[in-house]
Amino acid sequence: MTEKQGEFKERIARLKEDGKLTAEAEALLEELIAGLAELERSNKALRKAVLKAAGGQTMSSRLRDALYE
Repeated sequence: MTEKQGEFKERIARLKEDGKLTAEAEALLEELIAGLAELERSNKALRKAVLKAAGGQTMSSRLRDALYE
């Protein structure tokens, strides 16, 4: 879990304790946090795949272009 997700969960818990959160809203927020976690996992996997496809090349395109000139 990322730091941001932890903050969201804490804020949701505070709202729930204060009685400012309905059961439907809580369920929706939990679903959104789960979706966020899945997107972050997918993003990390895609970044790894892109790096692998680039042959581990992490040089910026500007630097690469300057070196090839």
